[in-house]
Amino acid sequence: MKRKLFYSVLIGFLMIFATGVAFAQPPADKKVYKWNFQSHWPAGSASFKPLKDFFDQNLNKLTNGRLQITLHPAGSMVPSKDIFAVCRKGSIEGATAAPIYWMGIIPLTAVAANCPMTFHTAKEGLNFHFKLGFEQMLKDAHAKHNLLYYTEKIYATAMISKKPINKIEDFKGLKVRSSGAIAEFLKDLGASPTLIPGEELYLALQTGVVDAAHWGAAGGALTMKLPEVAKYYIQPDLAMGGVDIIIINKDAFNALPKDLQTILDKALMERVYQRSEEYIVDEKKALETMIKDYKVTVSTVNPADQKKMRAAAMMQWDKVAAKDAESAKAIGMMKDYLRKLKYID
Repeated sequence: MKRKLFYSVLIGFLMIFATGVAFAQPPADKKVYKWNFQSHWPAGSASFKPLKDFFDQNLNKLTNGRLQITLHPAGSMVPSKDIFAVCRKGSIEGATAAPIYWMGIIPLTAVAANCPMTFHTAKEGLNFHFKLGFEQMLKDAHAKHNLLYYTEKIYATAMISKKPINKIEDFKGLKVRSSGAIAEFLKDLGASPTLIPGEELYLALQTGVVDAAHWGAAGGALTMKLPEVAKYYIQPDLAMGGVDIIIINKDAFNALPKDLQTILDKALMERVYQRSEEYIVDEKKALETMIKDYKVTVSTVNPADQKKMRAAAMMQWDKVAAKDAESAKAIGMMKDYLRKLKYID
């Protein structure tokens, strides 16, 4: 009996020891995977450095240096408009982008890339994406094109202008750097939108090619030095949504060992919440700096015309919904949520 007990304890100990050794063993695949990411952000943009630091420091630590991602600034490898094509083909492993660049290929991105005047806070946008299922719809749509899709953050979009905007009539004839559904919305208000890559934006404002622009909100405008040439920060926010995203070539991702796949996927899923919260704090500081150091004035559309803007925005949502069945489904989900928030009837 004692011998039986001894062997049982011994076997148990050996099993525990073996399990512990197994967990303690380094990964069988010690290969270092080096990826290149093309960004649509210039190096000076508010969003470029935080993601570069995340790849260089956080991800490098999480993977023990086995996955190294180099983030290249806008235009350094390919033009921003070509990011979708080169990433899908695998010429680069991944990228950051604004999905409005391929809205014609995946219409659903028009919902993600800022249907105007929807959510009031980043938290509401995060709930829509991750708790109500919109993010999964975007993932499924991009998987058909050999891409993994991750919202990089939820943040406000606001316009900076060389002219004050206090009423809807002030939008008439305004030349605005814009994109996606917001561009269509501004066009409905009487503006003349045009899409200009980030690397060309400062010069376009400086030389009068455009009178106004949105590049994120206060933080984006400040790091792009737009307050040097445009002195009016326009309110209310034009939108709150997942305009900045990360795409990864599916073949490159599948070529990673399973543990690296898990680490990367989890890290990007967790980062969107952290980055969205950081952005809120940075926005407040950026606007204070713009007002104090650049003599920027906050120009607010009067309340009556804000209601007219919301009505025009809702017409734009319906245009997006008409693009295809998936877009209609997403807009329906969004409207239901906004009704619960009491933002629309």
